[in-house]
Amino acid sequence: MPDHRQKCTHMTLKDAHLIQSQLDQHKANHGQFTIEVARLELVLTETHGKLADLLRSSGIGINQQGSEDQYLQALQRVARLVTLTFIQERPSLLHNLKIDQAAAHLGLGSLYRDQHSLGKASDQLIKAYDLTEALIRIADSPGLQDKLGVILTTQGEILNKQGQLHTTGLTNLVETRTALGKQQRAVKIFRQLEETTTGPLRELTLRRLMESLISMTNTLELLELYEES
Repeated sequence: MPDHRQKCTHMTLKDAHLIQSQLDQHKANHGQFTIEVARLELVLTETHGKLADLLRSSGIGINQQGSEDQYLQALQRVARLVTLTFIQERPSLLHNLKIDQAAAHLGLGSLYRDQHSLGKASDQLIKAYDLTEALIRIADSPGLQDKLGVILTTQGEILNKQGQLHTTGLTNLVETRTALGKQQRAVKIFRQLEETTTGPLRELTLRRLMESLISMTNTLELLELYEES
């Protein structure tokens, strides 16, 4: 793991421990149903997700188990919190928790893709997609559109890999065409975001656009091969 990423991971882990300590102390002193408890629960959930992303992207599969554990902790926390009346009565908190839930499913899907567990990856990405689409219907935002574009690009990659594993030509063609549709939609999303995004986030948007274009080009090449054979 590069030195800067190692330091960032260490700091994020320390943050998680500190937030958990503050949360436990606040619950002991003031009870479980306060605004501060809800805020700390949300921040801790987000921190689990950030730590999982750092561990997953550290490369060479060194920290994949740790990454999976952090994603699962985030999902377990969200599953518990969204059932609480105290949270359900606060739509903005519930909305943000579901954003974190979608991000954790996307992270797990990407992790399983890297491990070549394509079925598990696909299941997680479907959950991420459904959650993100539902959130967009409630309150759209550039952040949600960006997440949707990443999900669609990754789903396209996985569909292509699954198609290459099948021996039936028709199955390959159907999956590849489905992949192309998702990647074309991702390209459209990132092109729209490119027009409205400024500052440091614009570079990230352009990188996402490039990744989706490369994925789409690969899919078009696969379609040509299938149609020629």
